[in-house]
Amino acid sequence: MPPGYLADVCRKNLLFVILSSIVKQDGDKWNTHQGSWRRVLSQRKKIMNKKFLRLWTMLRYVPRFPGKTTTRGLKDVLAKKGFDVTQRTIQRDLKALAAVMPDLQVDEEKDYPGWFWTKEARLLDLPAMDSNMALTFQLADHFLREMFPPSVLKQLKPYFDSAQNVLQTVDNTGYSHWGERVRILSRTQPLIPATIQEGVIPIVYEALFKGLQFRGRYGRRDGDEAEYDLHPLGLIFRESVVYLVATVWNYKDPRHFALHRFTHCALLDEKAAPPGGFDLDKYLAEGSFEYCETEGEMIRLKAQFSDWAGHHLYDTPLSENQKLTEGEEGELLVEATVKESAQLRWWLLGFGASVEVLGPEALREEFVEIIEELGERYGL
Repeated sequence: MPPGYLADVCRKNLLFVILSSIVKQDGDKWNTHQGSWRRVLSQRKKIMNKKFLRLWTMLRYVPRFPGKTTTRGLKDVLAKKGFDVTQRTIQRDLKALAAVMPDLQVDEEKDYPGWFWTKEARLLDLPAMDSNMALTFQLADHFLREMFPPSVLKQLKPYFDSAQNVLQTVDNTGYSHWGERVRILSRTQPLIPATIQEGVIPIVYEALFKGLQFRGRYGRRDGDEAEYDLHPLGLIFRESVVYLVATVWNYKDPRHFALHRFTHCALLDEKAAPPGGFDLDKYLAEGSFEYCETEGEMIRLKAQFSDWAGHHLYDTPLSENQKLTEGEEGELLVEATVKESAQLRWWLLGFGASVEVLGPEALREEFVEIIEELGERYGL
């Protein structure tokens, strides 16, 4: 039996025991002097089932600290879910549950006591998290952490913790070792991620999340700092750098800002005013970040690779209409319709002398000029 297995099983069943106990206490008060015993038992069962569901629903809407809710707030939530119950009943149920569930607590507010789960409270989801779900949460925590707003990360932390616990204590699928056996490699030169000032990410993410402006001090490449009121439009994750796309003050032309160059940020109360019809994909396609040289322009690439350099294109083609032709001496002629972009040029240059660009003619001439400049630089 894996370590902690028994404790985990007990924890997952504890809520059923507690809720059933509270429901049964009320059920025992049911008056059976009217009607036949069959009808009475049937009605009692319906009432007990409904209360069990109400208690479970109520506990789901108690937030984790520092959030809190009141009996009035829970009454409104339960009413929307179809449960007609008084605040006094809710208060009694919460006290009964808190007596046997230490992680369910209430603050000392006299007029409007606030109920909450402690930060350390373990998840009691139904159905329980299985190994497949646990692995998904663990991979998201490892590979997508930078893309989550901090507020969302706080809400996800119990799920990440629960996933780790499932894989370490009750997993019998071998998934617990998955993180030790999987790696993601980049084809580009690895760079140390830029360091972002503490406090910048929460403000930027919240402004983008809530559609608000924020004021930021931004360090320019020349060493000077400038202060802007920014209207955030989107985030771009490019290798080891995170960029914010935003407009400044009342201007409508979007610009991009590297997050690690912000030295201070403060959230403003004013709503952000994005330019009409702004689309992040269109912004990138128009040439931002040197992603695309000409908007929407496709070219028919024709390049000849040495016998080893282009063989990966058999498995991972450049396009749906890619055509590969092997030469007599092992060279590989590649023809494919691709988007003209700086990324295409970087990719081709990465093969060095193992590739020759044959077409289109303009692209070939551009590579000839690059080679001539390299020759001059190396004194050839």
